[in-house]
Amino acid sequence: MQIDEVRRCFGAVFEHREGDGGIAATLQATLSILSDRGQIVLGRATDFERVELPQKIKIVPTVVMAPKAVPPMPRWHRSLYDLEDAWPAATDHQRVRYVAINRWLMGNPDTTEVPLRERSLEIFGRYGSEQDYDSPEKVLDEIRSGPLFGDRERLLRLLCAVATPPPLLSKQPLEEAVPNQLTRVGDGDLLLVVENSATWWSIVKTLPARHNVGHIAWGLGASFMSSIRSITDNHEIRRIRYFGDVDLSGLRIPDSARRTARAGGLPPVNPAVNLYAELFAIGRSWRAADRAVNAGRARQLAGWLPVQHHDAAVRLLAGRRRIPQEWVGYRHLARTTNWHADLI
Repeated sequence: MQIDEVRRCFGAVFEHREGDGGIAATLQATLSILSDRGQIVLGRATDFERVELPQKIKIVPTVVMAPKAVPPMPRWHRSLYDLEDAWPAATDHQRVRYVAINRWLMGNPDTTEVPLRERSLEIFGRYGSEQDYDSPEKVLDEIRSGPLFGDRERLLRLLCAVATPPPLLSKQPLEEAVPNQLTRVGDGDLLLVVENSATWWSIVKTLPARHNVGHIAWGLGASFMSSIRSITDNHEIRRIRYFGDVDLSGLRIPDSARRTARAGGLPPVNPAVNLYAELFAIGRSWRAADRAVNAGRARQLAGWLPVQHHDAAVRLLAGRRRIPQEWVGYRHLARTTNWHADLI
């Protein structure tokens, strides 16, 4: 836009007030303000008047965003009626989680109290979408805002779930043996290592009256590969079994720990055969956040598992899929004795 046209338009609306420096000075100040706000771009040349103004002015296009459409609400379960008011202002992340929980409640679910991660896997692994989250068992770990997720006590009551920071919620007499979550559960010589705290809780709660497990370790993650050396300080441990997610890290950790144990003359790290059998039988696979691995590496990692699971594990790793161990949860463990063979 040429400066003459700007002068004409500005002059049509300009109202002189006492103290103004005149139309040119006021125009100059106004243009400076608009330029600072990024609404116009001033040309470099001036008209060489006493109050210098740019010869040309470029108006920066303003993009007007249309209001985002609010998706239709579901028919709410009676426990979630208050979400009707929250729905229009909710984020997409909140809405997909509200819908999955609502569908679970509408399905007349088994409300046996279970660890929150097991309930999360049950809800979002069955009623959620792989496009919305990587790990369905961790969905409720990650969101803490909104009228439902911001109230942790209400959420736990609604989902009939418990938080599981072991060993606080176990009814069995437990003794902390070492500071890295190695917990005594009996007098046996077997150390059972599980990847996640929810599975620790469920196994401890469903241990048979007679077993040979001396300790259960949980949540060590990658540190298990190095902390396994500390087992030499605990002479009660003669055998080690591991049970974790069937994914890249869930197989890489025990595979590496096995090599460390072998090099250090420690008890071998073997898979919890029957627990893995249950997991492959009932678990559902999910898109993994891990990178895909080539067939050779997948076969190497899968080789740590019992031979009957090699092909399935290779397909999962090569296809960037995973099976969370929480599928073998409290209710399943309480209803079957097949997995007890891992404890003798």
